[in-house]
Amino acid sequence: MNWRTLNLRAVVMFFWTLVWSFIGMIGSFLDPSGRTYSFMAREGWSKETLWLGGIRAKVVGKEKIDWSKPYVICANHQSQLDIPLLFANLPTGMRFLAKRSLFFIPIFGWSLYVSGYIPVDRSSPAKARKSLVAAAKRIKKGPSLLVFPEGTRSPDGAILPFKSGAFMLAISASVPVLPVAIRGSYELVPKDRLDVRPGTVELIVGDPIETDTLTLQHKESLKKRAHEAVSAMFQTGQPSAPVS
Repeated sequence: MNWRTLNLRAVVMFFWTLVWSFIGMIGSFLDPSGRTYSFMAREGWSKETLWLGGIRAKVVGKEKIDWSKPYVICANHQSQLDIPLLFANLPTGMRFLAKRSLFFIPIFGWSLYVSGYIPVDRSSPAKARKSLVAAAKRIKKGPSLLVFPEGTRSPDGAILPFKSGAFMLAISASVPVLPVAIRGSYELVPKDRLDVRPGTVELIVGDPIETDTLTLQHKESLKKRAHEAVSAMFQTGQPSAPVS
């Protein structure tokens, strides 16, 4: 990470994230269900933080989705902007899997913990599977779960191969996979920089991929379908139906 690239816009956004993390932590103690935290993350933190950074979003395809249902939302990962962009522009409550180390960050990590976000311990396959089992139990009742199946931000903006964990989770919970393509956030905050550039990002929402008839033996084919859907939308900027 190149700290020399830090600019005032990024500092303000970071500070505002800390403020909202503290507010969210207080809200989670008052409402342990996490609904208050999700509402504040969607209507407060994400929208205000993006506004401070001069970040706008154009969303295509969300009108066809039944947002009353829970989904495993699978999106490509280009930038630190991706989480607030998805929170602010998808009309549903959501949580996300986060690296266990993030939960030890003062204020921000504590707010994730008390709000019911799910830590992933990547130190061993057994511990990672345990995290997925915990996530599957929670997602059946909602809210939706946001996953970046590439596992990390893209170093050059291109879509990386997907990992299998998100699709094992979706099958175990019998909830649909919702593919989402993010276009343009890499250009505003690349992985190796901290300066935030104002601009517009596109979010393209595809058709849900049902999992209720699938078993864990289908996880690779489900992963392939999701990757093809996200890749197609990333290339065209238009929603696409899941590949049969």
